[in-house]
Amino acid sequence: MSNNAKNRRETYFAAANCRKVLKNLKKLKMLKIRSAAICAGAAAVSAAALISAAALGRGEAELSAVPEIPASASAVMTVMPPKEYDVQISVDGRNVGVKCSGTVSDALSAANVTVYDDDLINIGFSEPLTDSTNIVINRVVIEEEVEVRAIEYATKYREDDSYLIGYTETVVDGEEGEIETTKRLVYVDGELVSAAVIDEDVTEPVDEIIVVGTKEEEPEPEPEPEPEPVYEAPAAQVYTSEITLDENGLPISYSKVLTGSSCAYTASAGANTSTGRPAAVGIVAVNPDIIPYGTELYITSTDGSMVYGYAVAGDTGGAVMRGSILVDLYMASESDCYSWGRQDVNVYFLN
Repeated sequence: MSNNAKNRRETYFAAANCRKVLKNLKKLKMLKIRSAAICAGAAAVSAAALISAAALGRGEAELSAVPEIPASASAVMTVMPPKEYDVQISVDGRNVGVKCSGTVSDALSAANVTVYDDDLINIGFSEPLTDSTNIVINRVVIEEEVEVRAIEYATKYREDDSYLIGYTETVVDGEEGEIETTKRLVYVDGELVSAAVIDEDVTEPVDEIIVVGTKEEEPEPEPEPEPEPVYEAPAAQVYTSEITLDENGLPISYSKVLTGSSCAYTASAGANTSTGRPAAVGIVAVNPDIIPYGTELYITSTDGSMVYGYAVAGDTGGAVMRGSILVDLYMASESDCYSWGRQDVNVYFLN
């Protein structure tokens, strides 16, 4: 074999061995061996193999110094543990100390502290822990409060001239309204920090309506004055006598005349006088010391406008005995008594 052919052969085998070394290195990369020492060792072995192949100058060497590493091989490397930090957590009115590594979220988990959605925290959950990490959590409670307030109704008066003054009537009953206010209250660590109105519902009141009469009452017509009563002697008298009167209506035959005051009285049916006679028109009460019982009399008012007429002294009474009146005339009714009233009279003693 010529030297040129021999050199080509050796070069071919050397290139094939290099390709095998590169293939094994690629397998090492797939195993994700991160140790710098292992990578450096592989590179040194590869370099030694290449140098050995060149020194031998023969392809048969096949770089046997580099073993083929299977893909399932495990790499052994030394991993340093992460650094742990002393973390203080201020929550719920107490301080919690925990020693751990990682992030703020890891420290909260290690301390068994739960942070709710509405709570406030001074640092992000994904922040890495450091020597100066100090976690502060403020508990936030949100509540809704409903307040109901009454709205007083108004009273309105409606005048109506179809009703008399003094008339009132409630035609619409009043009803109170109300305001329902909903507030959102925010408490931070138990203290109220804000109160905001989030809804307000108003029910309007119903006014009370009262009808008031304004019509004035028409005055009643004044009654026409009644004529002065004119006393007439009773048509029927128990005690009567034929008396001759002169042109002036006075008796012609009499023994004397007494002038004094008179009144009138009446009694229930069947009553008797003090002398035992039945009470009747024509019987008059007297003081028997002045006008003896049984004396026949004729009595008229002193002005002649009223005439009692014939009478007999047959009764007595307190007024005549006291001397406040001269005679008390019996009448058929109380109205007759009121019509007579109190009169000054002339009492004629008949013969």
